[in-house]
Order: sequence, then C-alpha cells, then structure tokens
Amino acid sequence: MSWMNDPTDRHGALVLPSVEDYLGDAQTRFFGAGYRAVDHRFTDVHSADGDGGPLMIASAAVEYPRDWSRKGSTDQRPHLSTIDVLVLGVRLAELWMARNVGLSDDALRSSWIRDVQMRAGRAAVEDELEAVPVVLWRSEVARSPSGSGRSVSTLECTVSTLTLRLELDHPTAPSALAVPVADPISGVNGRVVGAAYRARAPQVTDVRIPADRLTADAHVRLEPWDGLSAPGHGFEAVFQPSIGLIDAFVVVLQLGQILLYELDGLTRTESHTLWMRSTRWQASTPATPGDEAHRATVELREAQLLRNRENEMWRRADIVATLGRIAITCSVAHQLPTHAAPSAAL
Repeated sequence: MSWMNDPTDRHGALVLPSVEDYLGDAQTRFFGAGYRAVDHRFTDVHSADGDGGPLMIASAAVEYPRDWSRKGSTDQRPHLSTIDVLVLGVRLAELWMARNVGLSDDALRSSWIRDVQMRAGRAAVEDELEAVPVVLWRSEVARSPSGSGRSVSTLECTVSTLTLRLELDHPTAPSALAVPVADPISGVNGRVVGAAYRARAPQVTDVRIPADRLTADAHVRLEPWDGLSAPGHGFEAVFQPSIGLIDAFVVVLQLGQILLYELDGLTRTESHTLWMRSTRWQASTPATPGDEAHRATVELREAQLLRNRENEMWRRADIVATLGRIAITCSVAHQLPTHAAPSAAL
C-alpha cells in the first residue's frame, strides 16, 4: 500500500484515489498492464469435419514478457490466463463464423457476445505456451431475441485443458457464403479482441470499500484510442468505443484482489497466484459507452477456507460484479501464506 495518510473514513470504510494506491504500480501487475503486453499468434489453423459439423483446429503461441507480473523483486512464472483463453477463443470464433457461416466483415463488426462461460482444467498450463492447442465448433444456432434477421450461435472451444462456451448474437447467415473482407487471424490490428484492447487501459478510481470489506465500488473510465489503434474490424467493432469483456474483467479482478487481501490481512507482495476456477460474462446489450465514466460494483460471496493434502491453507471465493452492460462471476482460489490470520468463512 502506497498511501501516506489513513485511508479509512470515520465509518471504517476504505477510501482510495485509485486501485494503484493499494495494489501498486500498474506496470508491475498483470491486471494493471501485463495482460496488454502478452502476444498471441496462431501458428497453424486448419478445418476438419466433426460429428456435429465443421471444426476449426489451431495451434497458438502465447508469449509473455519476462516482467509481465512482479511481486517485490521477483518476476512471476507465466501461465495460460483467463484473458489468453478468451482472446484465442474469440479470434478463432471470428474465423469460424467467416469461413463456415459466411459472415462478411460488416456482419462480423455488428456481431456481439452475449454470454461466455469458461472453466479451468485440473492443473495450470505453464509448459506448452509456445504451442497451445485450440479447437472450436458450433453446437447450436437459434433465433436472436434482438429481432428479425439475427441469430445466436453457441460456439464451444477447448484451449489446452480449459473450456469455453460463447453465445454470439450475429446477422443471420446469408444464403450463399460471403467472402470476408479481412482475415480474422492475420488481421489482428484493428480488432477489438486483437491489438485494440492492448492499446488502452481502464482507469479505476474513487474506490470505496465499506467496513465489512465484502463489497467495493469504483469509477471506471477508459483511455481513448488514437486513430491508429481504434478497432474497425471483428466482433463488436461497430459498437465502439465501448467497455469490452476484457476491460470489465481486469477492473473486476483488481477490486476483487483488494477484497481478498483485506479479508485475510495480506499484501500483494506476500500473496500467491490467484487461480481462476470458472468465469462467466453476461452482456445485456451490445455496448456500454467507453467514453463515459461508469460505476463498477464488486462483491465477495461464498468465501471458504480449505486445507489441501499438503496441509496448505487456501482461500476460495466468488467475485460477483457488474460494470455497465456486463455482469461477471469469477470463482477464484489462492494459497494463503503460512503466517496469514484468515477470517472465518463467510
């Protein structure tokens, strides 16, 4: 913590000018800046016939800089993150919809993600980041509640040991396959889930955490894109500037980290890696204006203490939040340091 004065008000609430005043410099943290420094490249993409229809099969390289996340003077070991899985799944979904449904570039631009459900595997993925296997297919298509001329496709994806289910609201497929204007794999620049999300950072300020330390709220504003980095292609491009799934996730997880550290009397430096067990994003509309300030609300639920076979104490909890049009529930767990004095389960 970097503040000079007592950060609590007369009611015992924790009041912070920004999340950095608690978590530290954004440049040393994954959810601050590190996630925007990770590079994703598809090294092989091909189609195959599956039992339920066409498959898209790919290999992807996920490249982390050495200083992607630092605690004290120690650089953390990289692993396949929730954001990596979302990026790879969405980019392959764009290609699948273009090649197999025939969505043009304009149709891709007006498509938006209604729902994403992600589940982690039994162990962290740390050793195959240069060749991550990705497979995607469509399991269902239905009419969209958005109105006539639109459909909702359910796309299933595996990224190494993690699974992803994505509901995409899109223009109904043309009678004949269209030729996409831009290849979603090679045309990374100019895409919301490509280079664009890496070119701006959410500013999380005016943080208030009541005395019970179980909820938090904050103001969120996005840095504007310059003309070169603003997205013009891919899912949700027509709705920009808007708060996206990745923007909302990094905001929510930073506030959730503060609540978890407060719950067990930890600092970020002494904490262990926060592991995602499952995450769900639900979007009520295609856009939340990104050029306005919005209020994020976050709550810790189902917090429990667990002891594993090695007699290590772990904290698990659900981080439940809303930011604009997006609701997020993220189930997380982290090992507690041996000297921690954890609170009882909530």
